[in-house]
Amino acid sequence: MKTGSALPAIVLSFLLLSDAAAPRAAAERNHVVNVISDEAAGRMYFDPKVLYVDPGDTVTWINRGDEEHDIITFPDGYPEGTAAFQSPLFERAGEQWSHTFAKEGTYEYHCLPHLPMGMHGMIIVGKPSGQSGFHVPSSAEIAAYRREMMKWFEDGEVAIEPRQQRDQSVSAPSD
Repeated sequence: MKTGSALPAIVLSFLLLSDAAAPRAAAERNHVVNVISDEAAGRMYFDPKVLYVDPGDTVTWINRGDEEHDIITFPDGYPEGTAAFQSPLFERAGEQWSHTFAKEGTYEYHCLPHLPMGMHGMIIVGKPSGQSGFHVPSSAEIAAYRREMMKWFEDGEVAIEPRQQRDQSVSAPSD
């Protein structure tokens, strides 16, 4: 008799737990990255800087200040078989832009006007990309990215750092 009465309680508990988990999983499909202008500290940054999401999730970047910002992938900073992305220019607080990540891998992005200040971030969708899993940009893609850079900087002010250089600068010890 005790076994018979315990079984419905176990089944009910399972169903309740399953229903409780379902709305939480759906809510996790939309993520926010804050675009921060901390003029007092002289910092511009994305918060969080690194975000882990699942394939199919959407990330929305929200400008939290009245500073100009954009979101653009490095030309070699996204998985092979996907496309680069670039937001419109944010000019006011509250402006936002969203991107849905369909393919697993690592997406490295930055704010072009504030690239020299180190304003960059990373979205890891599912499993991170291995070095050979990143897109290799064509000369036309590099030229298009350079044209975008030249809208903000004089020739020679900034350079396009290939993935290997960015990786070394991250892992190199600082003085």
